[in-house]
Amino acid sequence: MIIRQLKQQHYERLHDYLARNAHAEPLDAGCTVRLSVNGVDYAVKIQPEKHCRMAVLQALRIDRDGAGPRYELITKGNLLSSFLEILIDQGASQ
Repeated sequence: MIIRQLKQQHYERLHDYLARNAHAEPLDAGCTVRLSVNGVDYAVKIQPEKHCRMAVLQALRIDRDGAGPRYELITKGNLLSSFLEILIDQGASQ
């Protein structure tokens, strides 16, 4: 899990982006947003926190081939941090 403090405007933009593009399960504090990076699909679990912080909890790499989808759980900090940066950039550009 990675937690990052954001500036107020970046937090609000990312929060709005997640509200429009992410999927949240009932009674779940976090949400899941789909990303495509270099043709590879990911499902990133992210949770807004208090005081303009965002937590990236985990990600799934979704490998779709002829035999059906395969999933790889990603918990390494550097990858999760990179996904958060991508989401911040996407939220800021909206």
